[in-house]
Amino acid sequence: MMTGTKNGIFTKYPVATAMAFSIVCLLPTMIMRDFTPSNELRYLSIADEAIREGNVFAFTNHGIEYADKPPLYFWIVMLCKIIAGRHSMFLLSLFSMIPAVVTTCVMDRWTRFEDPVKRASSAFMLMTSALFLGMSVFLRMDMLMTMFIVLALHSFHLMYTGEGDFRRQSILLPVWIFLALFTKGPVGLLMPSLVILCFLLAKGKLREAGRYLGFKTWGIIAGLSILWLTGVYLDGGRSYIENLLFHQTFGRAVNSFHHSEPFWYYLVCIWYVTAPYCLATIGALGVSAVAFFRKKKMSDIELLFGTAVIATVVMLSCFSGKLAIYLAPMIPFLVYLFPVVEQRTGWKKWMGAALCIPAGLLALAGLAVVAVICFRPAPVVGLLGGYSFAFRGFTLAAGIILAVFPIAGIFQIAGRGFWEKGVFCIATGMLLAVYCGSMMMPQINDYVGYGNLCRHIPEGREIVTLRVHRPENIDVYTGRQVTDYGRDAERFIEERISGFDGTPYSLVVREKRAREYPAIMALTQVNACSRVGDFLVVDVERVPLTE
Repeated sequence: MMTGTKNGIFTKYPVATAMAFSIVCLLPTMIMRDFTPSNELRYLSIADEAIREGNVFAFTNHGIEYADKPPLYFWIVMLCKIIAGRHSMFLLSLFSMIPAVVTTCVMDRWTRFEDPVKRASSAFMLMTSALFLGMSVFLRMDMLMTMFIVLALHSFHLMYTGEGDFRRQSILLPVWIFLALFTKGPVGLLMPSLVILCFLLAKGKLREAGRYLGFKTWGIIAGLSILWLTGVYLDGGRSYIENLLFHQTFGRAVNSFHHSEPFWYYLVCIWYVTAPYCLATIGALGVSAVAFFRKKKMSDIELLFGTAVIATVVMLSCFSGKLAIYLAPMIPFLVYLFPVVEQRTGWKKWMGAALCIPAGLLALAGLAVVAVICFRPAPVVGLLGGYSFAFRGFTLAAGIILAVFPIAGIFQIAGRGFWEKGVFCIATGMLLAVYCGSMMMPQINDYVGYGNLCRHIPEGREIVTLRVHRPENIDVYTGRQVTDYGRDAERFIEERISGFDGTPYSLVVREKRAREYPAIMALTQVNACSRVGDFLVVDVERVPLTE
């Protein structure tokens, strides 16, 4: 048995052990990874601007109002910058990792499984679900909001069952809901409220809704919201309030100006956000739904978890703007629904197949990696191109681990009927593979962010960008604004090559696009040029003579 001695550390603290192992495996990524330009670098730039301008509630991104997100996460970024004196990836990653650990511990305490292996495996199952794993290390508000929503619904459940101090939980419930709202926006308010109402409706106790979502609850939420909006008004004025409440909130929900997707979008992406356990988790959701409609006996926890998943997916599907990451708050409930259902129904054959099939695919992926590293087939080597650093021992080790551990998990599940140990093997293999792969993070960073690229830009020189995604936030590294030509290569050639006035500048351009224009590539022949990932950094001091 994996539990070891009766009084062993794992037996006493299975979830703490699982969390410690997860943190150790993800630590290199948390320390060495560069900030991504799409969101992380933008958040840092906004925080820098807020510190310079003295903004607390109303933020700007290069002088333009940024009312997309509430202030809590920006306060965290600003505080970390003030404490560390710089933007620390490790320090900021803690505000994704700690909420992930807290969320997992709350789900464990909520379900109260007796078997330590089942507790650890359930925790590992959540930590290594695709989207949850990614959110544990990437800098976004979603994991923080997920934690607050889980805490809110846990407080509701304690109130409903009478297991907790009703008065204390009746205060905590609206506080958690407000903090979820204060972290990411309306979903933090809507999801827990809707789940509570749907659960009470399913229990035939909708009339009791006022006991949980009454004047006290809404009064606390309203009071805290008024304090927030007062700060926004004093900091940003009426226009910022209108942008926050109408343009960003109702605009995104009803007629999204970003990320518009069809109604059924989440019915597709729900499968990959919980990979590699999607067949098991969604299968458990189906079993639970059938049991409800057939009026079979089920625990309140099972009903609440299933309600949280279905209500959230339906609610989000009604919004115009859709992204897979918006499903984050329902992932803990979907993942933990599987062990809850298995505990009620007992082990079923479909459960083994649902876990073994994805494990087999992981093993095949691992074997494919090993084969590529060992035999280096010419087509694959040519396809990888500049990613030559991938042909290293760390990649080979990751491939071997990803092949061996899922196979061991399949043996435990199919051969011996121990799904807990099987999931334990699969999850630990995934985490160890991530650990090995993260050893190449310094080289991977060339393709992740702009940190390595900015090291090649001389101090004090004008930065000109062409075909660079969100280049304005490079100021986090350089402290300087950029002159961005976007996709307009013709205008760049006319103004910066044909109309060159002798003033030196640093050009950052995507290499693939630069090769489409001989005039731009000619700059690399007569000036110092560095290749960083997909980009060229050219120190333009002169331009080639033209006839």
